[in-house]
Amino acid sequence: MFTQQAQQQGMNTVSSKELSYITDCLKNEELLAKMAAQAISACHTPQLKQKMTHIAQDRLQHTDQLLRTLQQHTQMAH
Repeated sequence: MFTQQAQQQGMNTVSSKELSYITDCLKNEELLAKMAAQAISACHTPQLKQKMTHIAQDRLQHTDQLLRTLQQHTQMAH
């Protein structure tokens, strides 16, 4: 039977599968931000430029959030 401490340590461990998933998410968010940034230069209307700018910012915020969460988790595990 696990002790409470062992259970907590198990919950703080990120599996290689989870790490791979997070890495894929980060790559996807980066790619979407780059694509939105490229689209901004091709947009002809201010509304579309504004929407693409918003999308790019959202993607970068998701990337930052994923990285912060991973860093917090890593710090808690040590």
